[in-house]
Amino acid sequence: MPANLAGPRQLAAARDDRVTVRPAPTGPPPTAQSLPQWRVVLEAIWQARLLQVTELSLAFHDAEAAVSSGGLGSSDVTESARRGLRELMGRAVAARRALADVDEALARLETGRFGRCEQCAAAIPQATLVRAPQTRYCPACDCVPAADVR
Repeated sequence: MPANLAGPRQLAAARDDRVTVRPAPTGPPPTAQSLPQWRVVLEAIWQARLLQVTELSLAFHDAEAAVSSGGLGSSDVTESARRGLRELMGRAVAARRALADVDEALARLETGRFGRCEQCAAAIPQATLVRAPQTRYCPACDCVPAADVR
């Protein structure tokens, strides 16, 4: 489990779907020397995503308990509450997927595959990694459906 690297600013960013953290290293594709910096960035994103997943899960369970208890009154309110539950569930699932993406990026960092395309092994451009360090494909492979890549 990554160390607690996220400060109040990063934790506050987890409250919406955009997670912002410390600036990523700039320059050429990741090298052995820049990997510790990338680890810090990925671990901060991991912390923020974990907080986001936790908050969304708690909000979902609280809302579900309110709907299940039947204390909401009219059927219009109940239907609206159910729509809210579906939206919360969708956001929680998306946040869990984003957390899993960061977990996988940390695993690639450990195995020396970070910054390399999972499809063709080409270097992922630094600008792409700065925008989204958990990126797993180079721009060429990211545009090609998996079934079309050989």
